[in-house]
Amino acid sequence: MAVVKKTKASDLHSLCKKLVALLKKHYKPASHKKDKAVLETMLYAVCLENATNEQADAAFERLHESFHDYNEIRVSTFAELAECFEGMSEPDARAARVRSILQYVFEINFDFDFEPLRRKTMELAEKQLQKIRFLSSFIQLYTLQKSLGAHMVPVDDRLRDTAVWLGLAPPHSSTVEVAEFLKSAVMKADTAIFCEYGRCLALDDRLTQIFAKTKPPEEGFDLDDMLTRVEAVLRTAKKAKAAPAAKKPAASKSKAAAKPVAKSAAKAKAKPKPSTAKKKKPR
Repeated sequence: MAVVKKTKASDLHSLCKKLVALLKKHYKPASHKKDKAVLETMLYAVCLENATNEQADAAFERLHESFHDYNEIRVSTFAELAECFEGMSEPDARAARVRSILQYVFEINFDFDFEPLRRKTMELAEKQLQKIRFLSSFIQLYTLQKSLGAHMVPVDDRLRDTAVWLGLAPPHSSTVEVAEFLKSAVMKADTAIFCEYGRCLALDDRLTQIFAKTKPPEEGFDLDDMLTRVEAVLRTAKKAKAAPAAKKPAASKSKAAAKPVAKSAAKAKAKPKPSTAKKKKPR
């Protein structure tokens, strides 16, 4: 049995490449070719955490359309900002993160330019991001990966559950710990594409309950059968999507239709017939 802690880095690299090749047959992630500014990248990460690309795009668009500019967002209430994340997980927490990011950037620069972060060393950039209140590890790692080109794997709750199920991280690992395991398992050149397809798998609504609720063995899931297990759940998900909705039996319809007829017949039978007898005229 192969577990992640005892597997060579080269074997993990090869296995992750095969996983991506398999996922490419089933998913087409939305691509964002245009690079965002550092501040926009951070705000988009708030929208993307535990959400699909489509959900994140919609929330990011609502955030910009609902307010005049970043300063208006900065001084808005949590309740007002949370409306932009309606229907998503933890809307209040997302609102708090958006406002704290904008407040921090404005207080150090008196504007909303955070591009100087790109020119910092990795260590200094990490330290600066850690000063921002309410910022999750996912947002920090996503910003470092996208804005500084760092070898980082941003991990949210959904990707953590999936990585554990795949066997790429030990059971009961935190998002920060899983990010470290995946960083070792995926080569820097493959990080972006692994994240794209890994998130597609992790956020597939047909599979999220499997990843979250399947109890892992004490030593973790076996890496030797990882690809086989992925193929199996994808086949199951495909069948579930293709299965037509069950139709009600025709007999029940005919019975239901027969009831009003029977009632009508009973009423007709009970209805008294008009009398044909002639009334006598009074003398």
